Amino acid sequence: MQTRSLPTPTPAMGSQPPNVTFSDFPAPSKSVNSTVAGIPTQITALNFSDKLVLTISQSGRLNHWLHVPLSGGRPLDNGFLNPSSETDVDASLLPFAHLTATTVLGGTRGEFEVLGQTLATTIATALLMRNPEEQRMLVLGLGLEKADYGRETFDELIGACLECL
Repeated sequence: MQTRSLPTPTPAMGSQPPNVTFSDFPAPSKSVNSTVAGIPTQITALNFSDKLVLTISQSGRLNHWLHVPLSGGRPLDNGFLNPSSETDVDASLLPFAHLTATTVLGGTRGEFEVLGQTLATTIATALLMRNPEEQRMLVLGLGLEKADYGRETFDELIGACLECL
């Protein structure tokens, strides 16, 4: 078995290996307990230097993981805005078109896949609206009991997530 090691620092490199980012340990976190559609829900956010991990769990479940890269463009530039958002108020509430949620683990049930992608891109859009310079990746872990929430419950879930962030 072959192992790789970091290059030995030279005077030209300084005392630190290249591309090392130091961050707080333990990672800053916040948890919110809420009731969504009558179901106790725990939401936890962990802030790493390169990722923002958000988990939404009901009854202790975590069975679907997604990620959304937030870098790759400036969402508030004209090219990223939804085309009809200036004239249609409802369209302005839609997730940014350039954001793509990708399933990392789980997501084998179609209705949960759609809900997970919609939640992930909506939360990512809210993060970019709050801080257009955000470059980290959003990693979302879901463990919801059901996927057939209505708009009011979906909005309640988004609100609880934003409270945690």
